[in-house]
Amino acid sequence: MTARDLLKRTPFRLAATFSLFFITTILALFTVVYLVASARLVADIRDRVETTLDSLAALDGERTFDDLVGLVASESESVRDPDFIMELVDKKGNFLAGNVRGVKDSNQWMTLKRADLFLTLDRGEPDDEFLAIWRPLVKGKLLVGSDNSEVKQMKSFLQKLLGYGLVAAFLAIALCATYFARETQHRIDAFARPLARVSQGEITARVPTSGQQDDIDQVALQVNGMLGNLQRLIENVNQSSSDIAHDLKKPLGRLRQRLDDARRGAGDKVEFEGAIEGALNDIDSISETFDALLRITQIEAGARKARFVTVDLSLLLADVRDVYDVVAEDSSDRLTYSTTCTGPAHVRGDPELLVQLFANLVENSIRHCPGGTEISIHLTTEPGIYRVTVADTGPGIPEAERDHVFRRLYRLERARSTDGSGLGLSLVAAIVELHGAKIDLGDNAPGLRAEVRFPIV
Repeated sequence: MTARDLLKRTPFRLAATFSLFFITTILALFTVVYLVASARLVADIRDRVETTLDSLAALDGERTFDDLVGLVASESESVRDPDFIMELVDKKGNFLAGNVRGVKDSNQWMTLKRADLFLTLDRGEPDDEFLAIWRPLVKGKLLVGSDNSEVKQMKSFLQKLLGYGLVAAFLAIALCATYFARETQHRIDAFARPLARVSQGEITARVPTSGQQDDIDQVALQVNGMLGNLQRLIENVNQSSSDIAHDLKKPLGRLRQRLDDARRGAGDKVEFEGAIEGALNDIDSISETFDALLRITQIEAGARKARFVTVDLSLLLADVRDVYDVVAEDSSDRLTYSTTCTGPAHVRGDPELLVQLFANLVENSIRHCPGGTEISIHLTTEPGIYRVTVADTGPGIPEAERDHVFRRLYRLERARSTDGSGLGLSLVAAIVELHGAKIDLGDNAPGLRAEVRFPIV
């Protein structure tokens, strides 16, 4: 892997970014500690110098000045020589007492190097430095200074601490960054490999989950849901292609036969017109089949979600009952509607498609059941859902066939003699899925029981 390829990897960039952030944070914190500690020590040294000046200046006066000269001379010869410097001069700048001579006059704090000073007693190190200041007196000036070796030692200690700390922090951060980068890359690869297999045609591949139920697992579940929908759509397309080839072969063959018969019997006008009318009916049936397929495809693509509004299921089902009550009576059936809801039953959906959903279920019962069948629509409410049940007392659907009837163009063997394309329940399934609902087929003992569950908005 080249450096450019490494820089393109998100885990590496994240690890590098966080490492840089932590190193910068450590340096910033150290700088603050370094500056604050240095300032504190310098302030302490200045306080010490000011205290010494105050104690010596207590003898400053016309009559006590000579005592001050003696005290400065005594202090200058003490064991504190390596730590303190003193110089007492008269108003003309002549040296009177002290352990240092010839320090330039100044009204500000000065940093003086031992190597640049003329010391009468020198028991310190050449690279020592002193913080010193002059103070005016009655008959002259007094200089007091204290060495700042504490500051130098502290700075040296902090610099070493920073060096060791940076090495330790860098190693720790490098190990952590490497670990998290590898873990992140592993999770990314867990996504990439299945998706690469899907792109190569293996639509059953799925993204594994870690079991931690974290956000990445949630994304994996969403991706797997998407792949599941994609697999189902592809399988539906493949199945539809096969079913179309199988189910349309017969009407197309019949259409060709009728047209051929019409061509051969062109002399008989009545037979010719009958053949043409039959051919037109076959064409209309084929066209209706393709229209239904296109409608299902449009619904499955989710294009109709833009038309969702709040719909009252209780009113919608009552309208379906009113429309199909007469149709049921014409077939000698009885259609009823009941509800346990005391108020509106609001769901989000496309009113036209919802009517189509329940109309198809009712039409299936009317079409495939013998006369005298009881057909009922019942609406109930349960925690979080509305349940709509469409039941009949007809022959029902065998349990082994209930998972197949939602396939496009699938028809039960006994239903092949009746009108229809085998797309009614496929359309029902597509509408149910579009609305985030669930549908189950069960035994009504006797008959079929279709239950549709809608989430409450």
